[in-house]
Amino acid sequence: MSNNTPSFVSRRAAMKASLAGITALAASPSILWAQQSDHTRQTLIDQLVKETGLPRANVAAAINHAVYDESIITRMKAPYESRSYAQYRPLFVHPRLAAKGHAYLEKNADVFKDSEKKYGVQKEIIAAILGMETRYGANRGNDPVVSSLYTLATGYPRRAKFFRRELGELLLLCKEEGLDPNQFKGSYAGAFGTTQFIPSSYRAYAVDADGDGKRDVWHSSADIINSVANYFNKHGWDGSRPVAHWLGKESSYKQLIEHAKKGFKGWVKLSDIRHQLPKLDQRWHDDDKVTLIEMTTKKGKEIALVHYNFYVITRWNRSYNYAMAITELAELMDCKACNTHA
Repeated sequence: MSNNTPSFVSRRAAMKASLAGITALAASPSILWAQQSDHTRQTLIDQLVKETGLPRANVAAAINHAVYDESIITRMKAPYESRSYAQYRPLFVHPRLAAKGHAYLEKNADVFKDSEKKYGVQKEIIAAILGMETRYGANRGNDPVVSSLYTLATGYPRRAKFFRRELGELLLLCKEEGLDPNQFKGSYAGAFGTTQFIPSSYRAYAVDADGDGKRDVWHSSADIINSVANYFNKHGWDGSRPVAHWLGKESSYKQLIEHAKKGFKGWVKLSDIRHQLPKLDQRWHDDDKVTLIEMTTKKGKEIALVHYNFYVITRWNRSYNYAMAITELAELMDCKACNTHA
């Protein structure tokens, strides 16, 4: 068959046209994205209307303002907490941040006194949380929360359902509190305020401690401090018990390595393993719920004995790194229960 036959010419012309179209889309991916995003956006609006019971107009008003931001996905895949503790610890556990914490504790001494009495959570733990999260309100994040949650709900399949629920929780709390969701700024993961609550945590644990009718986790010291305390109290914090104790390098505790690898799957009573441990101070009781964890510090692989209180900190942030840094920062602020080497 000749290459100049009509059928061949028409096929070749069709192929050229198809390739030209693909090239045009490659050169302008926004064309393809615009088509996909509109469908994605409308589907998400449908889901949120069904799940929240809010009027479609209200949901659409927020979601139609959302902007997909690929950098959110990039940051989500490489959080600080993925580093070794040797790399993570210096970011937060240092005298400068502890000094800011001491100043915050002094400035809000009366609020902390009342909060500790009501919730039983050490003031230094709360101060460590607020210091690590936002430097006491100085850095609450600049990402539009609606766009962050929209991006994660539509572009992060592994946890898309979770972030879609958080987006719904944001819309609900805005209705309840009379707030505009499009005014929210926060972290790339959708947390906001001085507390860096995600929307569901705000709805469940934020409190109006100053009695002004608002749960202000941005500016009210009373609401901020008591909201964090309420969160810890509701998750089982025991202010009379310790948090963590470094045992030392793995090479010195070979019999404990397998237990340490179990982490939070290895909870036991302290009396069950006390005979394997070095002498502990009187803060540690035989009926304490404990386990062992391993972390990479500047000294190498080390093992730590951790109380259930340590686990409670991970309900705020799942990372061992985070929980240990909170404990050690609070220790720098003179939290006696947080002494990791006594």
